[in-house]
Amino acid sequence: MRSYIVPIGVRLLLAICCTLVGGCAMQKGRNTLPAKQQLVVDQLVVHSDFHLPKNHRLIRELTSRRNEISKILDIPTSDESIHVFLFDDEAHFQAFMERAHPEFPGRRAFFVKSDNSLNVYAYWGPRVGDDLRHEVTHGYLHSVIPNLPIWLDEGLAEYFEIKRGKQGLNGPHIYSLSNRLRRSDWRPDLARLEALRDAAELNQQDYAESWLWVHFLLSGGEKTQKLLQNQMKQLIRLGVADSMAKAVAESIPDCEAKLIAHLEQLEGKSSQPNSSRPVGAIENSEGAF
Repeated sequence: MRSYIVPIGVRLLLAICCTLVGGCAMQKGRNTLPAKQQLVVDQLVVHSDFHLPKNHRLIRELTSRRNEISKILDIPTSDESIHVFLFDDEAHFQAFMERAHPEFPGRRAFFVKSDNSLNVYAYWGPRVGDDLRHEVTHGYLHSVIPNLPIWLDEGLAEYFEIKRGKQGLNGPHIYSLSNRLRRSDWRPDLARLEALRDAAELNQQDYAESWLWVHFLLSGGEKTQKLLQNQMKQLIRLGVADSMAKAVAESIPDCEAKLIAHLEQLEGKSSQPNSSRPVGAIENSEGAF
């Protein structure tokens, strides 16, 4: 992660300005990281400026999600800390992100990986559950598998952001892809997704299709689950993996038609969607994404 060094003379000048100008955000700590409370629960280190009980149901859900991911994907867990910086409101979150990471797009939450840290940034708002489940999933995955293809990374995060008991059903994605399919302006193409190398290349349709492939593979029984699990094992062992698109095409005849049939089945199970959620994982100059 980038470091910013402010000379002592400049810091003194800024301090004087903040004293003279009552509304200065730095005086109130509104563009600094949350630091009043630190809560350590298993792999998570949660930093906040408000009291958060250790047994809060969202914290319990996030920690239990670690073992769910491990079991479903048949991958080990890690003891590497994931630091979750939980801001008290959107204004505080945005003030910090604009100061520390002005190059990032405007979103509600981020996962940022560097050579020596895994960090999640989010704020306590009406969608904090979705946001944290999504970004903490990135953290759990990258603590074990550092070189996940971007489509798979986001597809898994979109799957595991859904509340427990809903089998990974993402209503907005089902609604979006079904409508596009009816308008004949979308067809599944896993090879195209595999060719994407940067999170900035993904649009909402790419997030949705990535989620659909993951849901299709995890819902199709032992044979399709193994395809995904084998991909993860290769990435852990070698740092790279064979083409998932090729493996799926060879193992599942007419895979794209079957994916569409799977989408049509899901449409009947899904309720009216909420608005799409602009979150993301960002690559910084040290190789995080």
